[in-house]
Amino acid sequence: MLDQNKVAVISTGNGGQSIAAYLAFRGFETSLYAREQARVAMFPKDHLFSIEGVVNAREKVGTISNEMAEVIKDAHVIMVTTPTQYHESIAKQLAPCLQEGQIVVLNPGRTFGTYAFKRALEKAGCLQHIFLAEAETFIFACRCEQPGQASILAIKKNVLVAAHDPSDTPFVLSKLDRLFPESFQAARNIFETSFSNIGMIFHPLPVLLNITRVEKKEAFLYYKEGITPLVATILEELDHERLEVAQAYATFPATAFEWLNQHYGSLGETLYERIQNTEAYAHILAPTDLHTRYVFEDVQTGLVPMYFAGQFAGVQTPAILAAIQWASAVYQQDFLQKGRNDLSLDFNQIHADALVAASGLLPSLRMDKNFELTISEKNWTA
Repeated sequence: MLDQNKVAVISTGNGGQSIAAYLAFRGFETSLYAREQARVAMFPKDHLFSIEGVVNAREKVGTISNEMAEVIKDAHVIMVTTPTQYHESIAKQLAPCLQEGQIVVLNPGRTFGTYAFKRALEKAGCLQHIFLAEAETFIFACRCEQPGQASILAIKKNVLVAAHDPSDTPFVLSKLDRLFPESFQAARNIFETSFSNIGMIFHPLPVLLNITRVEKKEAFLYYKEGITPLVATILEELDHERLEVAQAYATFPATAFEWLNQHYGSLGETLYERIQNTEAYAHILAPTDLHTRYVFEDVQTGLVPMYFAGQFAGVQTPAILAAIQWASAVYQQDFLQKGRNDLSLDFNQIHADALVAASGLLPSLRMDKNFELTISEKNWTA
């Protein structure tokens, strides 16, 4: 039987540690998955985590283990906070351990996260009925300078969440509201969460445009100093292309300019001004490791699927493609081949689902290996 007070958190990065500590503060039993024993050993033996920022406390996290089955056993909610390029690997590890009725939330899913995760679960032979959902962005702005020391700079507001099967969204949201009161809100569907991926706008290009500073491990404020008026103008072009692709999928997400106000209450006349006026960004330092998730996550699971979604729908995205190619040249690897591309995702199915969702007649997208939907079979038009 699932324990309604237990939450499993997958990943010991900044986000995973922060969520586990925060939910322990909120009175929930939390368990934390680490990918290897060495990462388990880096935490205090008493599992006491310190939290500073929006709350200040010392709280005990329950199980910390590199055994997936031990971590998720009987948890009613599983928060997957692993960088999204590793979702397929996590799904493969989760598949034999999942229990009937567990809620798996990709926080975040980035672009088409539940499609990729669902496919990986099915390939791994998962037979349990679960509730699979994704959030548009990570719930916190946070950092962990040392293992077990979480600094939560802000808890975002109005974070969109949707279940892969939209009829499950109210149920998932009711459970998340217990964990993070008044932080999440229901999206219409997973297309709204997927196309609301702002990480692909704010993360890769500022790193690439400050690459020599990152390479030298220069300490500079990522948002305040790394994003200048010129950089912000380029980000607006990326954002414009994101919105054009979304519209081709009958989805109308907020602009990056609007998003900052919705989630942080940021004010300003331009995107640059709103970034500069976002209090939660004020002290965030730039990465000092060239192999930052700002590139490896947000290019592969943000820019790449957005590019292929555009290609399928006939929408040209020259700025998005240029960013992918630039990252590929700098890092000497083909991100178009490594990311969520047309070989790993069925964009025909995704496009069909999006158009049907816009009609308000989206059928169940439950995990069912026999389920297929095509426009011709259902005679949908949009």
